[in-house]
Amino acid sequence: MAPPKPKVTLHKCNTCYASGTEKTLQKCARCRAAKYCSKECQRADWPKHKRSCQYNAELESALKEHDATPFGLLERLLLPNGISLHELDQRLEKWVRWQHPTLMWATIHALRLPDDLARARTHVLHVRLQARADHADATAKFFRVLDASVVPVADALAFREPWPASLAALRDMQEDSETMGRGRIAACMVECDRLAVQTVPFGSIRNLKYPVELRWKEALIQDVESGKKHIRRA
Repeated sequence: MAPPKPKVTLHKCNTCYASGTEKTLQKCARCRAAKYCSKECQRADWPKHKRSCQYNAELESALKEHDATPFGLLERLLLPNGISLHELDQRLEKWVRWQHPTLMWATIHALRLPDDLARARTHVLHVRLQARADHADATAKFFRVLDASVVPVADALAFREPWPASLAALRDMQEDSETMGRGRIAACMVECDRLAVQTVPFGSIRNLKYPVELRWKEALIQDVESGKKHIRRA
């Protein structure tokens, strides 16, 4: 398998946190992970983005190189629809974008953020996925949720790489957001067999004035399995 590298995908401008509904976002041409609303924001973020950009670009290259090896070709027999590991990684990115509202809803309630926003710093939601063959080419059905659990960051730092590096990158994002008065950033860690864990952060979280949904896991599994973009009231 290709060497794991941390991947962090934020669905807002990495610098000013403008969402895709506010402005048109363009991906970093090198790593295809970071997004920006302008060239000015991209230049301003480069000193902080440089390291993660290299990690993400290396991951992309490593997956492509792995696919061309004898083991990579053999691995296609174990993956849905005979796809490569790189193609599986691309499917995961598309699926995360599609399921972003559902993942954010689940993270807010799993971490009990309406009760204590500080838990966004001390805990993450770990979502374990399985690639599906019965997706009928629908992005929403590329994966199903096998399990989801809340993990203390202190425990997750002892997990295998790239967990520690991913959590370090998340901590930097959280500190920047809080310093600039943009609210908390919470995250779920999405993991699929044969792929490195992917961090999915959710920014600008503040003033959550509603009760915690205790059956968040059942709702998450059901929503993802149905393949519908069901945006629940937070």
